[in-house]
Amino acid sequence: MATYIITGGSTGIGAATQARLQALGHQTVNLDIRDGDYLVDLSNPEQTGAVLGEVAAAHPSIDGIVTCAGVASHFPDKQKILDINFWGTVKVIQTLRQSLSAGARVIAISSNSAPQCSDGALVDAMLDPDLCTPARAAVWYAFMGESQARSDYIGAVRVRELAIRQRVEALFTTLFQDADDAQSKPIHSAALARAFDALIDSVWEQSMLEPDTIDLGAARKTCLDYLESVLPLGLDKSDESDQDASIPIVEGASDGMLSAWTYTSNELHELEMSELFRREWMLAGHVSDAPRPGDYLTLEVGPERVLVVRDDKETLRAFHNVCRHRGSRVVPKSQGHCGHVLRCPFHGWTYSLDGRLKSVPRRQTFENLELSEQGLVPLELEVWQGLIFIRFEPGGEPVAKQLHAIEERVANYRLADMVSLGEPSVSEVRYNWKFFHDVDNEGYHVPSAHPALQELYGRSYRDDFIDNIPVSTGTVDDQPASAWSVARYKSLLPDMAHLPKEARRLWLYFGIFPNAIIYFYPEKAGYYMSLPCGPDQTRVVSREYGLPNASRQVRAAQYLSGRIDTLTSREDDALVRWLQEAAGTSVFPLDNLADIEAGVLQFHQRLKEKIPVMNCQRAPAADAMMDLNDRLKARTAS
Repeated sequence: MATYIITGGSTGIGAATQARLQALGHQTVNLDIRDGDYLVDLSNPEQTGAVLGEVAAAHPSIDGIVTCAGVASHFPDKQKILDINFWGTVKVIQTLRQSLSAGARVIAISSNSAPQCSDGALVDAMLDPDLCTPARAAVWYAFMGESQARSDYIGAVRVRELAIRQRVEALFTTLFQDADDAQSKPIHSAALARAFDALIDSVWEQSMLEPDTIDLGAARKTCLDYLESVLPLGLDKSDESDQDASIPIVEGASDGMLSAWTYTSNELHELEMSELFRREWMLAGHVSDAPRPGDYLTLEVGPERVLVVRDDKETLRAFHNVCRHRGSRVVPKSQGHCGHVLRCPFHGWTYSLDGRLKSVPRRQTFENLELSEQGLVPLELEVWQGLIFIRFEPGGEPVAKQLHAIEERVANYRLADMVSLGEPSVSEVRYNWKFFHDVDNEGYHVPSAHPALQELYGRSYRDDFIDNIPVSTGTVDDQPASAWSVARYKSLLPDMAHLPKEARRLWLYFGIFPNAIIYFYPEKAGYYMSLPCGPDQTRVVSREYGLPNASRQVRAAQYLSGRIDTLTSREDDALVRWLQEAAGTSVFPLDNLADIEAGVLQFHQRLKEKIPVMNCQRAPAADAMMDLNDRLKARTAS
């Protein structure tokens, strides 16, 4: 049995590592700020030193150290990120190194969060003479070599290597964009980028290991001479700042908030439609919106038009709402009843409710028209807890699997048994769809921006995750309220006996990636979603449902909560418009999130995973975005 010291072993990677070691029969000693064998705040050097003295005395022979303690880049105190992630790790390893047994290993789990510190503290740390020595550099390279030899760490190492390689290759792609026309031999940007990357690495290595022997000016000239030799058109000698502005800088897919250009780019809007909105499940409505054969509802997602209809066998089906003759809408209204057939209003082509082309006026005037080949184009459809989802392109997980983690909790509300409480609300707004969710994905703004909600559930509001699904909760309290709707709602809200006790005064929201929110109040449920119409134009659709035969008291509660929601929506609308304005400024903020705004960061990370070009700090060159995104996807997949 071996003895391992672990920092940050109470959560995340540290907890998983500790569990694995214990399962193998080893002894672990957890140093953490909470729930540890030794409680310690690594940002406090005095406390850390005292605790490490106790650990060393109790464990004179240590077989390994695993440093996992750290905070993420959105931690509000940037100096503390450095103190914990960097200096804390250094102190643990330096203090306990004398207790390491022969053959012991030290594994440092790191991240790029420490560089989020923007003041001189980071520079001082990087250039500290006690750390930047040839001996310590040798230890660093030994660790890197071992980590790459071990399959468990290859993935983590590749993330950083990929980010660097993407930056260099993006540079070469930009420099070579016209080069293929200038010579007969094709340019291989990736190979040249790897060679240049190696050259830069060698300069860095020499500066670390032999600082007295390197001439940085000469090294820079060597790099420029290399570029001059491989570029068929030579180097552009114009101002370097002008060149830099056209080079997309690619960050790691897990780091940071979206840059301002991602909210204003027409080209990215097109990419979002193809890579996201045509490939992910879209919420289309509820089973009660089309309860009888011949009932239908429609949905517009960008340029796409969707028709959902219940056929003669009472099965819900989804099709493109596009006639196969000339492209007219088969049904023109947002919701209605068509009888037993779907008849195009343009030329009268008639379709069965299962999508088959049934009849064509003056069919004899069409040469070789096969009715069996001209049916409506079907779409994937899935019903989950009474909600209807459609997808334009097949592939990926079914809705039931994606939402499995919240299924049991949603089932309490009997959503599938509910009926519509009225027509959907549709509004056209002048801002990017992502800003809508940037506001909705955190409750940090509730106390200052939503006084009615603050009076409704006050300090009980929480943002959390169930698996990767954002969940927000607030419990209606019994405190007096100045807002009429809030005060009356609190007094009239009935005790909904079909719900668990803890849900009878709960407001509950789930974020459904990429663009929908489903919510549950004691008296009703509903959804709202964003549908992009352009980079600065969005259609917001919402609808509500309740159990049939509701009492007068329940209907009153539904009305009052609707008034509260309307007020909240107006307040949010102003916030989102201000964010859209900020995207056009030169000081659009990045990476300044509080811990309680984790939902925003998760939303951005998921977008970057789906569309890797959104990692670029600056917009790629015109007409190059889709190609760059394809190459980044291919690299990530490999």
